[in-house]
Amino acid sequence: MYEGESELRAKRKTLSLLTDESRKVVEGVRILLNAYNELLNNNKDGVTKHIEEAKRVEDEVERYRRSLIKELMSMGSIIMNREDVLRSAYSIEEVVDYVYAVTFRFGQMDPKIFKKLNIEKELEELILMVIDCSQKMSEVVRMLTINPQRVPDLALEVENLEKEIDTKYRTLSMKLPPTMPNKVGVLLALDIIDRIENISDECLRATDAATILALGI
Repeated sequence: MYEGESELRAKRKTLSLLTDESRKVVEGVRILLNAYNELLNNNKDGVTKHIEEAKRVEDEVERYRRSLIKELMSMGSIIMNREDVLRSAYSIEEVVDYVYAVTFRFGQMDPKIFKKLNIEKELEELILMVIDCSQKMSEVVRMLTINPQRVPDLALEVENLEKEIDTKYRTLSMKLPPTMPNKVGVLLALDIIDRIENISDECLRATDAATILALGI
């Protein structure tokens, strides 16, 4: 086997693991909507179920990342852009860390707070936007193995959506009053909203790293 073929096979293997990791992350982000709906329905058992599910996905994504590291170590210097691969993997993994953190806080939240703040619908819209952002990020990663030349255009879609999410986040957070009988509940709601917005930031970081990878393919 000549050197170029070895490098090609190594790239395909690492990108395949990266694609699987990003696909699993999308599955994790979707848990947010299910957990949120259970919270609004005051179904504590349902929320607990999704917290456990988010933790399982987090663990699976971590295993993908560890497998990727092992592959990169075994390949040695065949893969020249190992740092960029790892940067993508860690950013993708960070997304599900936020997912677990948000679902865990849903378990501590009184659903009446969202109703009193009158933000149930807007928070749902923010979650849906974040799910869309994770899907687009995963598509960028998948495109590395299909058509790397399309990555910059798809990455731009992620960037634009992240800006829309940022605007939605600011509008939503401004609706939370500084004073309210249940101040702890308001602070927890703000923390949840902030962490959901952070998911889109990590999706953008992963997309940027994937774009750098595309330049070397």
